[in-house]
Amino acid sequence: MKLINPMDTVPWSTLLFAVVLLLGSWSPLSFAADALPLPQGRVVLTVTGKLAVTNADNKAEFDMDMLAALPQHEFRTATPWTEGEHLFRGVLLSDLLRRLGAEGAEVRAVALNDYHHDIERQLVAEMPLLLTTHFDGKPMKVRHKGPIWLMLPLSDLPRFNTKRYHELLIWQLKSLDVR
Repeated sequence: MKLINPMDTVPWSTLLFAVVLLLGSWSPLSFAADALPLPQGRVVLTVTGKLAVTNADNKAEFDMDMLAALPQHEFRTATPWTEGEHLFRGVLLSDLLRRLGAEGAEVRAVALNDYHHDIERQLVAEMPLLLTTHFDGKPMKVRHKGPIWLMLPLSDLPRFNTKRYHELLIWQLKSLDVR
């Protein structure tokens, strides 16, 4: 009995075409192209604007579990609003925007009380802006600047420990608008 090698029955041009298709379909943006699930819990962050990936009427809504599913980062830092150093954990703003395929020159961050600050996208790429969801290991609550507090590692990067950057460290963050 003779075994048939499938490679002998498929023309090389067909194989080459299939390999090119497979390689061509992968890109760093494929992460952003993945569908964004619908939130199952309370929406804690809404992202609007120039987005390639959404899950609601031209916007992306996130609950805490969805934010926790993104790559997590943490650092210890002191802040002007707290005593001593504390552990901040959450998702980098740059990772979130990449996940959504966001394009635009700036991001407007808005708090529950409608305080807002416009952040240049270049700064987002250069700075480790963290959407903090956990403070000292515990989920953040509204009465303690949560559920999301935009934070920088001020102790490790003293150049950011200035009034200019303090203004963009918004607590009780509710939304981002990519412009």
